[in-house]
Amino acid sequence: MRLLVISPHPDDETLGAAGLMRRVIARGGQVHVVWMTSGDGFPEGVETADGITHPRPQDYRDYGKLREREARAAAGALGLDSRSLTFLGFPDEGLCELASAYLSAKTRAFESPYTDRFSPPLTEQVIRGVRYRGVDVRRELERVIAGFAPTVLVDVHPEDEHPDHCSTHVFIQEALQALAAQGRTPPRTLRYLIHYERWPLTPDAGQGSDLRPPAGFPASEGRWVSLALTPDEIGAKKVALLLYRSQMLVIGRFMQAFARSNELYLEGEPASPPECWCQNGVNVATEVPPEKYRRRPRKR
Repeated sequence: MRLLVISPHPDDETLGAAGLMRRVIARGGQVHVVWMTSGDGFPEGVETADGITHPRPQDYRDYGKLREREARAAAGALGLDSRSLTFLGFPDEGLCELASAYLSAKTRAFESPYTDRFSPPLTEQVIRGVRYRGVDVRRELERVIAGFAPTVLVDVHPEDEHPDHCSTHVFIQEALQALAAQGRTPPRTLRYLIHYERWPLTPDAGQGSDLRPPAGFPASEGRWVSLALTPDEIGAKKVALLLYRSQMLVIGRFMQAFARSNELYLEGEPASPPECWCQNGVNVATEVPPEKYRRRPRKR
């Protein structure tokens, strides 16, 4: 098996697929992880981790480097080496804008209001010269997917309520469609869910119980499949989660709620495209005209 896990931010890959990655590695398969952003647009995280009340662009950039170091440590705890990790450096809290208002190569690049960057760091550019534009996100994902040639791809589910997450799904689908048009065989796709109302913060969260699908999740959005984890996989996942120290300071209870005896994935094509509203509440990241959707407030 060649498993490719695509994560919007550092920690999503561990929350959603740490046990699966550990299993594939233990059985001799190959795993590669791609982070769309470095999680550098999280004011509460910067303020909590560094004690800075009014963060400046350099503070956000430094915070992104911290989160990348934590991601490498967490991946190492699962058995991955540095050659199996790719950071794309696109803007945290900006992917939705890239999937809506900043799609074209002719459009000026989006500028992160946190880091003041308008392009990924040079060391994280898969294709030299890319900027914060949707077309460049798709091009880089195409390059990464084609280069690794996964047999299984772990994607974000489009019903995820975080704009960076559902936008990640949009870009992955566009990259896969472009590769299919070139005659490449599509990988089996599993999708994970992180943000959906108050799920998975149930009364038994963090007590070793099974993770179950959220109540009220649309029945037509795929078939839920559960991966029962071994004691080794559970232990490795808990260690990896704890290595995200900066996130544990802010959302520790939420993260621990994913430390269960299983992992959940959705398989099969979703019934509807993502309804993915950006931070400004105006742009929507979807290929379907926005007037076909009701307006929905953004959720973190």
